[in-house]
Amino acid sequence: MTTPTVYLDPLSRAFADAAANQPPLESLTVEQFRAEVDLLQQHEPLPGVTRTEFTVPFEDGVTTYIFKPDGYRGDLPVVFVFHGGAWIGGNVDSHDSICRDIALQTGFAVVFPEYTLAPEARYPTQQEQCYAVVKWVKKHGSTKGLSEDLFAIVGDSAGGQLTTAVTILASTRKPTINIAYQVLISPVTDTVTTDRDTPSEYRFFNGPFLTVPFLRKCIDAYIPNPDDRTSELATARNISAKNAAKQPPTLILNSSADLLRDDGVFYGEILQKAGVDVAIMTSHGQLHDSVLFEAVRAGATPRAALRLIAAQLKMALKETGEVKVAAKGRGKRLRDGLSEENTDQPTKKDVRRRKR
Repeated sequence: MTTPTVYLDPLSRAFADAAANQPPLESLTVEQFRAEVDLLQQHEPLPGVTRTEFTVPFEDGVTTYIFKPDGYRGDLPVVFVFHGGAWIGGNVDSHDSICRDIALQTGFAVVFPEYTLAPEARYPTQQEQCYAVVKWVKKHGSTKGLSEDLFAIVGDSAGGQLTTAVTILASTRKPTINIAYQVLISPVTDTVTTDRDTPSEYRFFNGPFLTVPFLRKCIDAYIPNPDDRTSELATARNISAKNAAKQPPTLILNSSADLLRDDGVFYGEILQKAGVDVAIMTSHGQLHDSVLFEAVRAGATPRAALRLIAAQLKMALKETGEVKVAAKGRGKRLRDGLSEENTDQPTKKDVRRRKR
């Protein structure tokens, strides 16, 4: 099967042509793939953001990074970023630019768990580590200048699979954790299908860039037991109707020339049918995960996609914060003996004045 001719914008075309002259991804060892990611993602860090490191005490510890815009004040709303890299690669440096962009464009804190990669650790270790970081921030976030109530999650590619898993865990495990919004960028939502039978998987079987044989290899490294792949935590497209209805408002960003395009589309349709507020968008002329890769993310379309991500995150967390403030105000009025219907009742201070 040959790679089809497909329109790509100039930066994406140059990237795809360069990739076509390299050994296919599926031929690389894990170590070679990780080195390739490191090489691709070399960059000068954006100024205006401070990156710090700490360890969340879960099992052997989860190395976690916080990105905060300079000059921040108070406990900032939190955007968790779960990174892609096919579960076998990626790290805080490969995703440094996108984390800084989100922090700068939203004014929020970005929390980045550097989960243990496969095959050193297998499913479900990675999603449990990410969930543990969310739980830690929920309980201890204020010690790091983080909100303990205003949360959103962004995940790209394999990180999209982790995002769908964590939002399910957050809405089903007790006590539940409210996730105000999730952004899925070129997500993997099906780890079961071995012949990759969606239209986009068929058309882009051999790329450009991402290929089905490489994805199969990575799924085998991440979830070696085929029976585990049927869980909704591994394959979001198997989500139950009950749990689908519990998912947060969602933005799904797909790329036109990506074998995973339909993974995102089909999952978005499932959530929409369950009544979730979901925007499904496909960027024309783009490769897989174009907002991430340094070689293409400076293009007009990835830049616009990042602005959209930031705008949606700001709107969602602002609205969630306003609801929480309103709820606190309502609770205070009720504690002061005021009904919701009549807030003109005399306060305790008024009564004392009249007695005088």
